[in-house]
Amino acid sequence: MDPFNLPIEWALQLLTGVLPDPYLSLARQHLLSPDSTLQSFKRHIMSTVEAFISTLIPILQPLVERLTAYIYASPDVVILAGVLLLLVMVLQVLSWMRRVLMFFTRLAFTLVFWAGMAAVASWVYRRGVEQSASDAMFWASRASGYGLGIWNFFMTEWQRYEAQDKARGHAKYDRP
Repeated sequence: MDPFNLPIEWALQLLTGVLPDPYLSLARQHLLSPDSTLQSFKRHIMSTVEAFISTLIPILQPLVERLTAYIYASPDVVILAGVLLLLVMVLQVLSWMRRVLMFFTRLAFTLVFWAGMAAVASWVYRRGVEQSASDAMFWASRASGYGLGIWNFFMTEWQRYEAQDKARGHAKYDRP
């Protein structure tokens, strides 16, 4: 049996319970017969590959022999290549882990965003547009009040530290 026909045979065996017998025999006849288009195409490709390999072997054989002689003479190169290969594999796995982590983080933030949008839509639907706008203005004014309080606290602390620096003679942050 030709080893290149194994995938076709396996596919036909998998289709045994799905397709009726006449269709399976027709598929076997057209796919596996030596005079079918698929088989002639396969023979043409294989002859082209064999001709390419037979042309390439005399060119590559001296290079491969020199390379194996060099590897046998210097095992440190093999160890270095193994370490570099291990490093590349570790970096590849870390890259995969980062991509998976970023995917799930992005997914979580997207779900939170759309859950928030659904909550706002539900809130507007239940309270009405006017009452929702009124509530939003109330909470926005409260948040801006808290923000202004935090800003004032920061500015007073800044001015206090600036006055301490001026008293010591280190006035670096003088405002115009």
